[in-house]
Amino acid sequence: MIDHEQALTIARQWAGVHEPVLDVTLFEFDLGYVACLVEPVATTTDGPPAPPPSTGYPRAVVDRETGEVSQWPSLPWQVVAERYALRRGAEGRFPPDVRAVLEQAGWFPGRDLSASVDHWMRRFAAEVAGLECFPTARATMVEFGGLQLPQFGRSGRLGGGFTSYIHPTRGGVTTEGAREFIEEFDNPVYPIGNNEDGPSELVVDAQGRVFMLHWADDFFVGPDIDSAIVKLIRGGPMTEASDLDWPK
Repeated sequence: MIDHEQALTIARQWAGVHEPVLDVTLFEFDLGYVACLVEPVATTTDGPPAPPPSTGYPRAVVDRETGEVSQWPSLPWQVVAERYALRRGAEGRFPPDVRAVLEQAGWFPGRDLSASVDHWMRRFAAEVAGLECFPTARATMVEFGGLQLPQFGRSGRLGGGFTSYIHPTRGGVTTEGAREFIEEFDNPVYPIGNNEDGPSELVVDAQGRVFMLHWADDFFVGPDIDSAIVKLIRGGPMTEASDLDWPK
């Protein structure tokens, strides 16, 4: 277990990479310590440290159990602590390579884009009229909306494949493929994004299954959004929707 003094030593080592060298203020929470960079002060005062100013400097979390340091954006320390707890709780949800891509794109556990999704649905109400927005579709857009997810190419280089875009995006929404899919398979779906390959539509059904509606065929991406995101980022062959054992 890492105590306060040990955490301060670790945080100062982390802070040492910043020029000029800055002071460190620690804020303790259940899982560790949030380290905030602050401008040095000429004099010291007794009592607890004051909240750090909004300097724009990054934060760090020193894990209480391992001493591992992770860097975080310039947010209030309470928000950093909350997000760190959510991250810890979601460990194992995605493979490390996929999780790294997601976090680089701006995802974090507990991400909530509800207001933007509501605005998007009002803006494109005419385009999605008649399509039911299942809880699975809304949950997908609320957590992953606005993300651009690059794909590993055949060479293993990130960005070498086809990028996926999750609604709400800056562009519009295409529902022609979704409506044709519903008619062909008698399985209602709702658009959740698009992919550069084709380009194609990404849709989800009430069970959470994700499909890619490509001009060449309709493909099954994954049984749930997490599995689908892994497939979209890693790439690889997909099953044709027509090969699925659809209920009669």
